[in-house]
Amino acid sequence: MAQATRLNASKIRLITFDAYNTLFKPRGSLSGQYAHEAAKVGLNISPEAVSKHFGIAYREQVLRAPMYGVHQGMASQDWWAELVYNTFAGAGVDKKELDGQFPKLFAALFARFESTEGYSVFPDVIYTLKDLQRRGFRMGVISNCDERLEIIMKNLKLHAYFDFILPSCIAGFEKPDHRIFDRALELVKHMAIDPSEVLHVGDDFERDYVGALQAGWNAVLLKRIKLSYEDSHPPDATPDAITGRPKSIMSMKDLYPMACIMQPLTDPTIASDPTPTTSLCRTESHPPQTAVCSASN
Repeated sequence: MAQATRLNASKIRLITFDAYNTLFKPRGSLSGQYAHEAAKVGLNISPEAVSKHFGIAYREQVLRAPMYGVHQGMASQDWWAELVYNTFAGAGVDKKELDGQFPKLFAALFARFESTEGYSVFPDVIYTLKDLQRRGFRMGVISNCDERLEIIMKNLKLHAYFDFILPSCIAGFEKPDHRIFDRALELVKHMAIDPSEVLHVGDDFERDYVGALQAGWNAVLLKRIKLSYEDSHPPDATPDAITGRPKSIMSMKDLYPMACIMQPLTDPTIASDPTPTTSLCRTESHPPQTAVCSASN
């Protein structure tokens, strides 16, 4: 009897992703979106002023109430409201005018950054997720964010590709803490997946790359900023230590070839897939952003 073609030539069974700047990105300038919503309620503020003062307000807010205020019993919406108010106040918006318009302004911003109005999916993401799903990989999302991540993923039509979506405020830990990665494996414990069979991909060196390695996982750093999102170049799988040059890709389309290179499945029954992601598959087995959103990294 002829053996069926196996579509996954890697030992990797589970691939997890960061969310913000990995799967999706702001639709235009974040500070510009803030200024746009402010103008709609009659508050004039420049994107530059928003960008400058958001960073200051964010750092103060994180020191006062880390992880969206979870351990202080705050609702994430209240946490963001304080941050946004302090951003506009610090940028010089008249307090009386701000107080009068803030409920409407904040509601608009909060809704905007749950939707396709505030975010867009990177061009290479859907293709990659469909290809990985076709090959039998299980997938999840691990992000330092509030609980609205699942809402964002649904609105961006991404949620159906994933076995789990784990925001840090639900996990109780933030990347690079190994416990958030451990928690992710607990969510799929019925699959009996070993840490060596997991690959995490994200755009932040410390939180995503180093954090995953320290949890005993495989890791790939996504370096989108280096070239057009539509380009696809051979992945850099040079062996490294945690402090050495990271294994990296510049396009999501290189993720499956990287998995084959990092953890090749040495099985003579594997046949060539007629539609590989790239030819490699056949041969080689901050200041933070100003979004009222659920994702930072």
